[in-house]
Amino acid sequence: MQSSESDPLESSKLDMAAKKEWEVSMAGVLLGMGNPLLDISAKVEKDTFEKYGIKVGDAILAEDKHQPLFKELAEKEGVQYIAGGATQNSIRVAQWMLQKKNAASYMGCIGKDENGDKLKEACEKDGVNGVYMIDESTATGTCACCILDKERSLVTNLSAANNYKVDHLKENMAILEKAKVVYSAGFFMTVCGEAMEIACKQDSTYCLNLSAPFLMEVPPFKACLDKLMPNVDFLFGNETEAATYAKVAGWPETDIPSIAKKLQALPKDGDQKRTVVITQGSEPTVVCIDGEIAEYEILKLPPSKVVDTNGAGDAYVGGFLSGLVQGKDMHYCCQAGAYAASVIVQRSGCTFPKTPRFTYRAPVKPKPLRKPKFTTIDKINPDSKGINVMVKVVKEAGVSGNFTEVVCGDGTGIATFSIKEDQKSIFKVGETLRVQNANVRMVKGFIRMSVDQWAKAAPAAEDTPGGKPDIEVKDANDISATEFELT
Repeated sequence: MQSSESDPLESSKLDMAAKKEWEVSMAGVLLGMGNPLLDISAKVEKDTFEKYGIKVGDAILAEDKHQPLFKELAEKEGVQYIAGGATQNSIRVAQWMLQKKNAASYMGCIGKDENGDKLKEACEKDGVNGVYMIDESTATGTCACCILDKERSLVTNLSAANNYKVDHLKENMAILEKAKVVYSAGFFMTVCGEAMEIACKQDSTYCLNLSAPFLMEVPPFKACLDKLMPNVDFLFGNETEAATYAKVAGWPETDIPSIAKKLQALPKDGDQKRTVVITQGSEPTVVCIDGEIAEYEILKLPPSKVVDTNGAGDAYVGGFLSGLVQGKDMHYCCQAGAYAASVIVQRSGCTFPKTPRFTYRAPVKPKPLRKPKFTTIDKINPDSKGINVMVKVVKEAGVSGNFTEVVCGDGTGIATFSIKEDQKSIFKVGETLRVQNANVRMVKGFIRMSVDQWAKAAPAAEDTPGGKPDIEVKDANDISATEFELT
């Protein structure tokens, strides 16, 4: 006999099915194009920096003198092999933040070797759609990450990454055309500027990173940057790179906000105005939109929690891009970037836990200003502070020390105001004024009204607090003529 009771398991399945909702697919919304590298990361001593002529915070291309460094790092205890390359790092982080499979795609050139297989595996594991060009005759590129006291220096052996060809992009134009946002670190300019020129002229939002000082200092790379710049919608960089751009361009500005303004104002094609985002390490990120500067806080960590700053800048961009592809505002994007960077610096290399724990915190809305409560002259006494009053200027009463004395009043009485030279143009005889946050200053036992730097005096107007009353002054009650004494 069939039971009249429903099967609990079946009911549970139906409930789960009912909870599913359709959502717009994010597959392919973000595309990164860059130099895929396998990071060889190890801690080194200061003499390694001196031996190879490298500097903390540097990112350079390997010369012949640097080749032994790669073997030296590989032989060190604790060496790590991590999927890297600036653009690939940012794309992997963005994908991690989004948690939507294949939301991000990545193009670059690798070799047909074990290191190349490691990069493909890393992309697949992270949910990134890796669309690699394979160079069967050249080894996969590597990057020597030299870690010194939580700081780093990067020396890159591009190898196969240097052989990317624009034909690969042309064969995969469907991926480029599908992307809403396209990103490249400036390092890709050393490899395939032609591919970048095609990418930047699509209908998508094009993002570029200054990446390293040498890209602005070496004429051919700077020429490529200048060619791309009119189509750059979002320009990223750090304070050193921004300062280098300004120096090479011959700009007199040296402070980051002023440089950001000039970068934002560079000639731009299309309707979308350029946004400039300059990170400053542990200092707030500077953002320039339409000539206006805003600063966004980063997440500061105690030194004991910082493991490795390698990839922090890439991670910031990745977090930022994860917000950008979702159409989020600047506050969200910068907060996502700051979160991603804070996670990466607590780990070795550009690595991250399985899932992010990012929760957006909207900016605190300012409390609405309270309407000032106005008093009258007859209510003022020697202990009065924060006085708001509507008065009419009656007359000047001479000079006392560094102050000009002016008599003002309302329908309840008059008082003497002590004003400075730069306030005389406001306190004109016959003018009705709004005075806010004034205080009493006792002079030899007599009340003087003080309008200091914390106070405000302005001509009365109908559309301002207090309006513009028609005041008939009662000069018979002069509160400044009454002598007071301490008891």
